[in-house]
Amino acid sequence: MEMMMSAEPVRQTLRPRFARIPEALTYAAISRSRLYEWARVRPTLMRKNGAASLVDLDALDAILDGLPTAELKTPSTASSEA
Repeated sequence: MEMMMSAEPVRQTLRPRFARIPEALTYAAISRSRLYEWARVRPTLMRKNGAASLVDLDALDAILDGLPTAELKTPSTASSEA
């Protein structure tokens, strides 16, 4: 059995290593306050480039990976009233 290879190149979008604060907030779906809380505890999270504050997305990923998983409860079924 022959494998058919596509002539189309596979495109990957690479994520940048650093992002400005608004992009990092969108990326992580967190508030600015939460980002600054995490930066106080983990100083390597943010860097300065002149006046620009940059967020290290690798460090942000490590924080997000360390968050607990959500425990979702199954919805209770409504008891039938007859």
